[in-house]
Amino acid sequence: MSAEQKNVRKKERSARLAIWMAARSSRNKTFLDRMCRKMITKATMVDPAKDFMRDEFVDNDRGFDPDELDRYQRGEAV
Repeated sequence: MSAEQKNVRKKERSARLAIWMAARSSRNKTFLDRMCRKMITKATMVDPAKDFMRDEFVDNDRGFDPDELDRYQRGEAV
């Protein structure tokens, strides 16, 4: 068996394991299901410092209040 075939088999096993873990974590009935869910959550968590989707206004809760948003949508001046 060549090194390339070993790498392909390793990737196949990894993909099967990932699919199995995702299926188990979606059930959330047993301890193993919860452990799979925690491992998947930890593996897919994005570091907040590297998250390009973060919004400073949302994080600091500096958005519009409902009345201010309503006035803005109707086009009224402040």
